[in-house]
Formats: sequence, structure tokens, C-alpha cells
Amino acid sequence: MLNVLIEQNITGKSGEDLRKSVRDLCGEYAGRVFPYLYALSLSNTNSRRSRAGKTFEAIIYKIYDLLGYRFDSQNRLGRKIFNDVGLGKKVDSVLPGIAEFNQRRNKTIIGTMKTSLRERWQEVAEEIERTKIPEIHLLTVDEDISVSKAAEMGNHNIVIVAFSWIAENEKLKNAKNIVSFEEYFFEEIPGIIEYWKND
Repeated sequence: MLNVLIEQNITGKSGEDLRKSVRDLCGEYAGRVFPYLYALSLSNTNSRRSRAGKTFEAIIYKIYDLLGYRFDSQNRLGRKIFNDVGLGKKVDSVLPGIAEFNQRRNKTIIGTMKTSLRERWQEVAEEIERTKIPEIHLLTVDEDISVSKAAEMGNHNIVIVAFSWIAENEKLKNAKNIVSFEEYFFEEIPGIIEYWKND
């Protein structure tokens, strides 16, 4: 910028000429530096999202522990074990566990967690198709779930686990694939756990 100031002899200008030269120079500088600022901002945003996702997972696993639910997660067992049984990287946990999944996959709860859905839920749909699992519970704190998005996820056998005010929202009442966290923790999981107690 100093070189430009010297080359264009901006200091010798005055009035409107000086304002125009400074405006042009600042605009060019902002244009050159903006991609770097954008990349830095994106990096910060992505790392914040990643931390939020890890925190959300940790909270869910803590609730499982507090309620005494047995489960296997990629955090505990590692990705290789999940891959070996045909579950991919988008699956975060299996209740009651991998052993039960190997015996009777439709009597387990396969879960994944996303703080935000956006287009990312489509990765989960691809995972269902690839792994041939019967359905997956997608736990989310995202409050922006439209009727069309819920219907599309239902077509892919994705059960959305969301806040009760989302699950019980009037506009989503016909979506049979949305349950509240309360229903998930206190009805759906106990039903599966009960099956394995009798086995």
C-alpha cells in the first residue's frame, strides 16, 4: 500500500481527488485481503461446529450412562470395528451393542448425531443405503426442520430425534418419523433393552 501511495503520489492530491484515490486504494486492499479473512473465519466456524458436535455426542453418551443403557460407540470401540460389521463412519452408536447388532440388527437402535441438519442429513441417507441398515435414529438440536425435509428423511428410514416442541409441532404432526428426546430415551430405548432382557 505504501508503494501505491508513493507511485500514485496520493499525498500530493487534495479534495475529491484524494478521497477517490484513498477509496480506490482501500477497496483494492479489502478485495485482496478478504479471501484470507474469509478462510480464517471459515476455519474458526468449522472448528466451533466440530467442538459443538463432540459436546453434543458426549452429552448423549452421558445420558445413556446415567440411565444405565448399554451401548457401543465409535469413540469407545474405534471405527475399524464398526466397519468390520458393515457400519460406516456416519453411525455414532449402537444400542445395546455391536454383538446384538450382529445377531438381530432390526432389534437394535443405530444412532447418529448432528447439531445441524442442513444438507448433512443426506450423508446419513447414503449411509443407510450403503450399509443396508433398517433405519437410523438421527439425534439433532436443529430447530429448523421443515415438513418437506422431515418427509424426505422419512422416505430414507431416518427417525429424527428432536426437541419436544419440534416433534409435537402442529405442522409436523403428520410426520411419523419424528420423536422427542423424551420419547427416545424413555420409550424407544427401553423397548429395545427389554427385548434383549428376554433373549
